[in-house]
Amino acid sequence: MNTFIKKSFGLIALAILTTFASCRKEEFDQPLPGGSDPKLDATDTVITIRDLKAIYDTFQFKTINRDWVIVGVVNSDDKAGNFYKSVIIQDSTAAIPIRIDISDYYTKFPVGRKVFVKCKGLSIGDYGGSIQLGGLVDNTGSFPSVEPIPSALVSQHVLPGSYFYEVPILDVTIADLNVPANQIALQNMLVRLNDVEFDATEIGAPFSIATGSTNRALFDCSGDELVVRTSNYASFASSPIPCNKGSITGIYSVFNGDAQLTIRDLNDLKLTDPARCDGVSCTPCPDPLATVSIETVRAIYVGSTTTAPACSKITGVVISDSSNKNIDYKNIIIQDATAGIVVRFLTAHDFKLNDSVEIDISGQQLSTFAGQLQVNNVDVNRATLIKPNGVLSPRVATVADINANFSLWESTLVKVVGANISSTSGNYGTSGVTVSDGSGANIVLYTRSAATFNGSPVPTGTVNVTAILVPFNSTKQLMLRNTTDVTP
Repeated sequence: MNTFIKKSFGLIALAILTTFASCRKEEFDQPLPGGSDPKLDATDTVITIRDLKAIYDTFQFKTINRDWVIVGVVNSDDKAGNFYKSVIIQDSTAAIPIRIDISDYYTKFPVGRKVFVKCKGLSIGDYGGSIQLGGLVDNTGSFPSVEPIPSALVSQHVLPGSYFYEVPILDVTIADLNVPANQIALQNMLVRLNDVEFDATEIGAPFSIATGSTNRALFDCSGDELVVRTSNYASFASSPIPCNKGSITGIYSVFNGDAQLTIRDLNDLKLTDPARCDGVSCTPCPDPLATVSIETVRAIYVGSTTTAPACSKITGVVISDSSNKNIDYKNIIIQDATAGIVVRFLTAHDFKLNDSVEIDISGQQLSTFAGQLQVNNVDVNRATLIKPNGVLSPRVATVADINANFSLWESTLVKVVGANISSTSGNYGTSGVTVSDGSGANIVLYTRSAATFNGSPVPTGTVNVTAILVPFNSTKQLMLRNTTDVTP
């Protein structure tokens, strides 16, 4: 272990684990009724688990030749089958797995039992970066490995003590567990994560598939991710991944730099909140979903990313025209009797101008892009065509009225009668085009560079202009769907 890692280990341990020890010290020193501790030899020296782990240098597997003894409480066992031939013990400073060639060891070394480990003659090394103690070093493979203590020798090195201890749990965040220094200091400790949930795509899948250990993704509401690893031999391997959000307790470990959590059994899951981070409820929604007005959805947004209400849908008429490419191919703008809004899909859609649609917005993100409110990151399968070729009449207004009511009318269809289009180039383009009328006001007419009519000449004289109100940050703009929106 290099100097930096040693220093990091010590600092993290002092900053986090000393507090952990100070408030729980009596649980190690005051045994509850049940059993007794073994007597040590006069030559034995008790050291902390942290001090033992500190002697390990990366890839420098070694056999211990000192009469050292580490003392800790078992924080996990193999009763539920998710741990195999490794007794993990922790004290107030650190934790370490002791590899033993014994199955069903929970009968002798259950969770909460104090264990004394005589280290002389044992070997220390790592597996994927996780430091562990075992019987000997095997150098026959591509990389050295620490092999389990033979069953006949376990009783000489791993001594059971008093029991019924409550194992302290360290509350951490996923971000904490992804810090490299913590991956040394906190590995194999019993930790608890709060306000976390499993990946939505894995809800209902088994914790582990039958053919091997399985990783499932766990997230917190900040989007930080951690692997939950489950053996296919675990008694709960076939249990479904739950939907709810809450807390999870487990043994933290690392494998080649990747943080992961292993639960001991399903009692480690306290997922009781049906409201997930994205606002979607795990409680089944009614069928059909409740229809909410677009005006109601817009009112929910308060200036920062917000979540749309659960179990809800919006309906409206598509007022944008993707076929002429004056709008992004993933976007549609829909309008109902109350208001309009942009819906941005994750992929391309095939909705056409004047289609009547309904969209499940349950728990979707409400956010702005360049000042325009949108329902963001919507799976296109959440949208359903109700009826094609509907009709929505635009609001007839002057340019002055549009400017005065722009934020209220955003993403709706308007019609300016008796307008003039002015263009510095004489064509529809991305800049230099405005619309004015008899009210004495003017407004920008925006055309995307990708639009099929970009570069086409603008009509001269007085015209009627139908367009959608689209902001670009503080700039108020009209956006045509196609050139038939401009009529004599």
